[in-house]
Amino acid sequence: MTPRPGEMPREEEKRNGWTIVIGWLKQTFIPGFLFMGSSILFMVGYHQNPRLLLGCAAFLVLALAFDSYWIYMTRGSKMSKEVLLFAVCAAAIFFGSLVGISLHLQELFDYWPYYQKRHYTNVAPDELAASHSDASVLVFMEGARPDGSRYAGYYRYGSKYCVAPITIDATQIEGAEDTASNVVQYWAIGKNCCGGQQGFNCDDAQNENARSGLVMQKLTDDDTFLQGILSNDDMAYYEKAVLMSLTKFDLSSPKERMYVRFVQDIVKARTDYWWTAWWAWWKWQLMWLPAWMFAGVMAIVIGIGDPEDTSRYGAHVVDFKNSVLFRINHYV
Repeated sequence: MTPRPGEMPREEEKRNGWTIVIGWLKQTFIPGFLFMGSSILFMVGYHQNPRLLLGCAAFLVLALAFDSYWIYMTRGSKMSKEVLLFAVCAAAIFFGSLVGISLHLQELFDYWPYYQKRHYTNVAPDELAASHSDASVLVFMEGARPDGSRYAGYYRYGSKYCVAPITIDATQIEGAEDTASNVVQYWAIGKNCCGGQQGFNCDDAQNENARSGLVMQKLTDDDTFLQGILSNDDMAYYEKAVLMSLTKFDLSSPKERMYVRFVQDIVKARTDYWWTAWWAWWKWQLMWLPAWMFAGVMAIVIGIGDPEDTSRYGAHVVDFKNSVLFRINHYV
């Protein structure tokens, strides 16, 4: 139907009103989804084959960066929204991979060994820790528990790293008073859960029914990638807390000593790692979302100023402005 004089074509109005919005969404969500996908892939897959994932990510990042550079040079060193999109996508995969590795090392590193390493039961506190070096779970003998009277806490960067030696509780087993040893093989650990009147209150340390230990794993091989940057230094801080306890209470502990979270329900403690990791993943997505939104805005701005842009954002902006002015004049 032919529009009346002074009336804008409805089809043209609709097309011009949404083209820029759709373009912005595309330029925003493409790198956003790449960031999400790469971070998930590395978070849940890095423990299986880290080098394969790193190789694939490096290939994609280099390919996208090369495409961005190639388009830029073929256009006579002129910026375009395609140049920006490829560059931002390369950055999304790169930083998404780093976020995924960091989440694996900081939140899920002690989660995966549950099915990959051995479980030991009826472990006595004086058994050599070296004989259980392949453990992911230790179930201690009845009467074994953290000795809250000999705990120590190392304060670092606003957190307190707490340790307590695991020994036989003489009040629970008759005749156990002679079994105490100054050589500590196993240490219960926790963060911000000791001191003052509470003593050592990490996880289920004060629960009489708790006897299980979820073993804290040590970084080795590919897990040491950017250690202290992508991963945390918790192990080093617990080591310092142990040294404080050894000095204060005249104890000794072998180099092969093991650190555990002393809990009643191993499955629940392990599942907590999983949900904590996903919660942290969502926070990372929200933190990076403004960057992808800004990149989308910049792509639209570049497209508007590019006379060779096939999306004709400049013409759509003019048409959209005319549409708004027409509506204002119509209602006024």
